[in-house]
Amino acid sequence: MAPILQADLEALQQFSADLYSQSDAIITVDTLDEVADAYRFLSGRISGFASGVAATSRLLEAAERDFTDALHRIQF
Repeated sequence: MAPILQADLEALQQFSADLYSQSDAIITVDTLDEVADAYRFLSGRISGFASGVAATSRLLEAAERDFTDALHRIQF
């Protein structure tokens, strides 16, 4: 995975985990149930986005390999 995508993916995963952890902490306060639900919803969305970043990275790596292979097959 490209270093910049790896860093972004790790940051997104950590952010998602932090949000989920915070939602567990505030769910015990009855008046903050909606906030906890929002945190969990956002955590799920960020986790999905992180998965998309990882999938995009894999596609980019595969495309780069294919492009490199095609360049090597070209005879000058």
